[in-house]
Amino acid sequence: MYIPSYQIHNVLKVYSKQVSQSRILERQKSQDDKASGDKINISAEGRRKMVIEKVAAGIVDRITRFGPQDSIEQNIVNQLQDELGEDEELDRETWKSEKEFVYNTIDDNNHKKTNMLPIKGSGFLTKRLEKIAQEAVDKNMES
Repeated sequence: MYIPSYQIHNVLKVYSKQVSQSRILERQKSQDDKASGDKINISAEGRRKMVIEKVAAGIVDRITRFGPQDSIEQNIVNQLQDELGEDEELDRETWKSEKEFVYNTIDDNNHKKTNMLPIKGSGFLTKRLEKIAQEAVDKNMES
């Protein structure tokens, strides 16, 4: 039986295509396996902590930009003021030589109260404000 060379070439071409396609599929499959191994599974507690941090950061941002807008934000600011205490307020003369961080709050009688901290002390204020906000968000998520 005579088999022409062009038929042999066609058979070899089809065979080589199948082999190369199977190699491509194997590579894709191994990459998918590797990619699934690279995925990070976050526990429910980790996701909860992440959500709390994001919400708290948003609250702190709103408070520092616009002041407390609702009761939760006002409670956070009140708690921070309680922790600072009245003795933390200094008179105007001690602030003149330093740059200052000025913020306003509303007291129980709906009167505006201006408070000042030196810039070097505002880092502590911001960190504590974030911590208080995280605690408030965590408490609200539980209830």
